[in-house]
Amino acid sequence: MSTAAAEPALPRATARRWRLVAFAWGLAEATLFFVVPDVWITRVALRSRREALRCVALAAAGAVVGGAVVYLWASRDPAAVRAAFDALPAIAPSLIDQAGAAWQRHGALAPLLGAFSGVPYKLYAAHAPDALALGTFLLLSVPVRALRFLVLALLAAAIARRATPRFGARKVLAAWALAWAANYALYWSLMPN
Repeated sequence: MSTAAAEPALPRATARRWRLVAFAWGLAEATLFFVVPDVWITRVALRSRREALRCVALAAAGAVVGGAVVYLWASRDPAAVRAAFDALPAIAPSLIDQAGAAWQRHGALAPLLGAFSGVPYKLYAAHAPDALALGTFLLLSVPVRALRFLVLALLAAAIARRATPRFGARKVLAAWALAWAANYALYWSLMPN
């Protein structure tokens, strides 16, 4: 019997809320929010691998919608997009320019490479109108967003499966919170402002 099949089912209302949060977080982070949906997805994975995988799909869907919003906005008013992104924490003009240069250097691989390098997806979406058509960008966005979400969801679920029986759910949750706090403390201290 698989681990996912052995998980107790979540109450429907809880599952719906978790999925709504995943979609909304994916949409928000792809536009103007500055904390990745991975935080929520890994939190869900501590409790349910199966539900985390659903949240991966919904966060990726939300991100694709957000990517479309940024793409269309940037195609009409790139200066406004740049100003809005420059006002966000840990995003400097040099980082915005880095995403544009990555499109030129790596083509369609640029946002996938960015997903694992700390360059926000929204910056690639802002430069995408100069690189490819909206439909192509949206198709590309699905694996770009889902891949990292999936890797972290599976990792968090595997850690929880082994650590929770040994240390208890509260300690695992505390370790999760500490890990994300340390991640963002480091990220925000290293990224240009």
